[in-house]
Amino acid sequence: MMKFALAFEDAKAHARRVYPEESCGLIVGGKYIACENIAADPTTHIDDPDCPCRRCSFEISPSVYVNHADNIDVIVHSHPDGPFFPSKGDMKCQIQTGKPWAIIALDEERTAEKPVIWGDDIPELLGRQFMHGVTDCYAVIKDAYALGKDALEKQGIPGWPYDPIVLPEFPRSDAWWEGGEDLYVDNFAKAGFVETTDTPQPGDVFLMKIRSSKENHGGILVGNDLIVHHLPSRMSRREPAGLWGRQATRWLRYKGNADA
Repeated sequence: MMKFALAFEDAKAHARRVYPEESCGLIVGGKYIACENIAADPTTHIDDPDCPCRRCSFEISPSVYVNHADNIDVIVHSHPDGPFFPSKGDMKCQIQTGKPWAIIALDEERTAEKPVIWGDDIPELLGRQFMHGVTDCYAVIKDAYALGKDALEKQGIPGWPYDPIVLPEFPRSDAWWEGGEDLYVDNFAKAGFVETTDTPQPGDVFLMKIRSSKENHGGILVGNDLIVHHLPSRMSRREPAGLWGRQATRWLRYKGNADA
């Protein structure tokens, strides 16, 4: 996305002009088009994650969007005073549009140097910085399956048994396990997985609980008796499977034929 560097500079300037409301715009043909945010007036603001006012959300006129729909490179919006990662609503809307999305985070004094972009190319599986909804523990699982054995071999991850498989994205709230959501338990069958008590094999997914009553962490078993996973305080990495395998509360195996 560095090819859009100048467009993102224009998007950052737009975000600063309309702060503390959310900015919104489209990168079309490599150029940024600033759009009017037609979400509700800020005087209607409510203290709720789903507040529909312009301080908390954005809406682009359907006529403007349709006019550019076939040529959109990226859909851009700002997050005044954070967070710098996508909300559950952002994730849902990105899936609906099928376009890459970007967030420009800023506060009263500072604007983030780099936008957060997701829904485009898959980054290297190892050495990622953790970001909720973009490069988190489920993203490692989903992206490993999407890359497939040949691409993973090129990244130094041997023993993966599958060609590329597209797993569904599941929009999720930050710290979802502290609320009413249960990302893995509610959705693993929808993604084509079944629980297994057989000896784990490469391609299997493990779940575990980390300071939670819910299974809030997952990773994958790869070749050479290694796992790949991503914890919030660390880069994504390979580690020996033994310790993590003993702590696993559940192993899942991909069978396909995901639930509707």
